[in-house]
Amino acid sequence: MSFEHLYNKFYHEIFQFAFQLSLSQTESKDLLQDAFMKLFTELEKGVELENPRAWLYKVVLNLWRNKYNRTKNQKLNNVQLNLGESISQTPENNFIKEEKRKLVFDCMAKLSTNDRDILLLYHDGLSYAEMAEILDMKSTSIGTTLSRSIKKLRLELKTKYHELFE
Repeated sequence: MSFEHLYNKFYHEIFQFAFQLSLSQTESKDLLQDAFMKLFTELEKGVELENPRAWLYKVVLNLWRNKYNRTKNQKLNNVQLNLGESISQTPENNFIKEEKRKLVFDCMAKLSTNDRDILLLYHDGLSYAEMAEILDMKSTSIGTTLSRSIKKLRLELKTKYHELFE
């Protein structure tokens, strides 16, 4: 595939992931620019990427880790998360949904980097094989690791906010 095709196909999706990591449009654009420059360089060298989508996720994640060395106190509450509610859109329901989202990301901030990363990748709809490639894990370990991460998040939510997340 050509660089232009890959850029057009994955730009929005990878931008969303970069934004989930950095919580800043400017930083997200910087991460994307660096990632797509690396992609361009690889394609110019004649490298055939088996899964360019996973490759871009991995590059963005590694760039983020290298540049920012994330801490557990990140402000994760700007990330969009579908909490599965199908409640009518009233101001009260929107407020409740927003507050729940903030609580979820507050609890995610207390998880390990690996737990947060796998939850964000899963939320973005990546396959187990893609997550394994991005996180440098065995694909057979992804299901177990993801399940444990979800359980940790649920436990954190139930411990702190049991009345909201029963």
